[in-house]
Amino acid sequence: MILFSDRYLIAVNKPPGFTVHDAPGNSVSVMRLLREQQGLTDLTPIHRLDKDASGVLLLAKNKSTASDMQRKWGDVEKTYVALCENAPFNDAGTIDAPILEHQTGKPARLDSAVKYFKKQNPRVPMPPLPAPKTSGVHPAGRASQTRYRVLERFKTASGIYSLLEVTPLQGRMHHIRVHLKHLGCPLALDPLYGRAESSFQTLTRLPLHAARLVFPYQNKKMTIDAPLPEDIASTLNAIRLSGNDPVIQPS
Repeated sequence: MILFSDRYLIAVNKPPGFTVHDAPGNSVSVMRLLREQQGLTDLTPIHRLDKDASGVLLLAKNKSTASDMQRKWGDVEKTYVALCENAPFNDAGTIDAPILEHQTGKPARLDSAVKYFKKQNPRVPMPPLPAPKTSGVHPAGRASQTRYRVLERFKTASGIYSLLEVTPLQGRMHHIRVHLKHLGCPLALDPLYGRAESSFQTLTRLPLHAARLVFPYQNKKMTIDAPLPEDIASTLNAIRLSGNDPVIQPS
């Protein structure tokens, strides 16, 4: 689980199904595990991953390191691997669409965005807002971009799928999931933005994996990689071994 550790930082390969912070009930969090197994009691996550996503998660071992890393977070490059329904027409590109976040814990952010949009566009009808605890592409949202590259394309009995490498350039709530839906290629399993159930027995959670994190640290560039988890790897192997013809590349 631990990918890197020194006096100031620890990076883990977060398993799917784990929250980052402690949550009510019996859910297991990364913070709790690190406290119990490593004796680390003063951790601060530098960023977040969705509960059902997996991959590189970086945490600071003290508050000053957390503040320093968060100030530099604009220089960080996050690379994810995503198994998606459908396949983009182009081999690579950038999804450029504003994202509006409906964070129930930060209602002022949504209110401010809506008021600003109405002030700037007094004659334009306000499109429907995202449901609570979701985000959506919306003209009142903040500028958001995601770079993508097609790694593989598949044709299966249940439809066309693609394996994408994606890099969000900001960090909006559900950023990648919202942009993939906007592209017409939602995650192969995503109860909020795509299918509620997977077509593959080996896939029971979001097929989204934080594969690489590159960030400035101690006057150099640090790269941390997380291997693909077993459930996504097994799903991909089953697809590749199914004998189906690959999707023809558009000309």
